[in-house]
Amino acid sequence: MIRAIATLTVLLAGLLSAAPAQAETRTLCIFDPAGRSGDYFRFLGDYVLAAKGWGVELELKPYTDEETAAKDYEAGACDGVIATGVRLQRFNRFPSTIEAIGALPSYELLGQMIGTIAKYESAAAKMTSGDHETVGLIPVGAVYLFVRDRNIDTVEELAGKRIATMDYDVAAPTMVDKVGAIMVPADLGSIGPKFNNGEVDICYVSSPVYEPFELWKGLGDKGGVIRAPLAQATLQVLVNRTKFPEGFGAKSRSHFADRYNEALALVKKTDAGIPDKYWIEIPPERKAKWDEMFLDVRVGLRDNQKAYDGTMLSVMRKLRCGADSSRAECALTRE
Repeated sequence: MIRAIATLTVLLAGLLSAAPAQAETRTLCIFDPAGRSGDYFRFLGDYVLAAKGWGVELELKPYTDEETAAKDYEAGACDGVIATGVRLQRFNRFPSTIEAIGALPSYELLGQMIGTIAKYESAAAKMTSGDHETVGLIPVGAVYLFVRDRNIDTVEELAGKRIATMDYDVAAPTMVDKVGAIMVPADLGSIGPKFNNGEVDICYVSSPVYEPFELWKGLGDKGGVIRAPLAQATLQVLVNRTKFPEGFGAKSRSHFADRYNEALALVKKTDAGIPDKYWIEIPPERKAKWDEMFLDVRVGLRDNQKAYDGTMLSVMRKLRCGADSSRAECALTRE
């Protein structure tokens, strides 16, 4: 009998040690303009399933105001937050710099950058700042200038125009000042009404907000969308790394890098949702002027305001010049 009990005890101990550990529950505050019914909130369903395999039970809390989501994270009301890179730049300049003005002119280059961050440990190390770690990047569209007058298609013609400007984005006021335009403070919640009501001549957003913000009202019959991306907007997954298991960040970044094309399909769908009649094409000779302005702003923000991370800028320059060595900047060493 004693031997049987001892044998049973050993078997039970083995079974208990082999049982999977209870997943830790962690809360993510998720910004999506459409809330729980939004494309990006739904996109995170597979992430929740993947995280279970990494030992974390994720609870998603939807927010339609991203600053509230960021503040709740900062206050410790949630263990992680998903919001735009520009909104989260105060936590870590390196990942937010991926949204630097004019730095990634195509979705292909953005995909390469996100893949690079997920692949190389040297890049991954810079995704951590204090207790904050950026564990994923999701494309949400190239940022375009929406103008109420489609005759505005050169850098010079921006002078004197009223531009709805996200003043929490350190890059935006610098760009507006550089071109001699007038800054009208705004945030994601007020950009649409200001543009549609004529309070501003220009706003800058990515295509996923075209429908919910009803921007066709501001474009009317005379407006247009300049097809010269100001930046690549991203949703960034930021967590308090002390609340997550070792190695969670690397697995999470790889997860989102692997799903880049899936997320990009959502973006391309909303890009296609803007009627062809609104797109304003910039001739190559004029495009060079835009690129020159973008470069000046990036360098100034790196050196003067310390808003951009120099390492990230350098990597993105290599990507641009690798894709097109004829760019004027490739003969320079400013980044």
